[in-house]
Amino acid sequence: MIVDQAVQESAVRRIAYAVLAAAVRGRRERGGDWGEAVLAEFPETTGDWAAVRWAIGGLRAVRYERRARRRELPRLVRIRRRAVLIALIGVVGGLAVNRFVLSVGYQPSGSMQPTYDISDRYVVDLAAFRLTGVQRGDIVEFPMPGTDRLVIKRVIGLPGDTVECRDGRVWRNGSPLDEPYLPVDLESSRTDCSATTVPPHQLYVLGDHRVVSTDSREYGTVGEGDLHGRVLLGL
Repeated sequence: MIVDQAVQESAVRRIAYAVLAAAVRGRRERGGDWGEAVLAEFPETTGDWAAVRWAIGGLRAVRYERRARRRELPRLVRIRRRAVLIALIGVVGGLAVNRFVLSVGYQPSGSMQPTYDISDRYVVDLAAFRLTGVQRGDIVEFPMPGTDRLVIKRVIGLPGDTVECRDGRVWRNGSPLDEPYLPVDLESSRTDCSATTVPPHQLYVLGDHRVVSTDSREYGTVGEGDLHGRVLLGL
């Protein structure tokens, strides 16, 4: 783009002209009639402030010109363009939600039966739990220690809690837990564990199907910072 010598008097004028020219022409050699007329008269302005005001007025003219061109398009073309734009916004928004807000997980094993059966899917909160924190009884998703595989387990102990097992039941801070989510079969719900005091910023987690679940009884507590999300509901 060749800029007239008259617009090279100051950096402010050069910037104002460059912004206006970019808005008028974009990647084309020539813009619309209104925009080109505004560009042609730019050298007639005197002083930096006058150049800036002229550029702002030119941007408005370009905006009106583009709107007028869109209105001249056939109605069907306008509808198609809007539909494409809405679809694009929906796709981008959906990807953003799936990446940063919510996700869908898959349960490959029976370690959380009967709450989540094999092949069940569930919705995971990826963001809000970091603000609210997790509570006892929440089901959380995290990578199993030593692997990249995401698993879900139930939070039994928070930092400072003492978790132990007596006669096949889980006790926390000296009191037995009421665990209605366990399998009805007493053998499947039996829990044996070593007494553990949960360290700071750690969680003690167990699967609901205690006989087949690999959890804090084997690999220890899980770091709060290692959580991928909190399970909201099943699908």
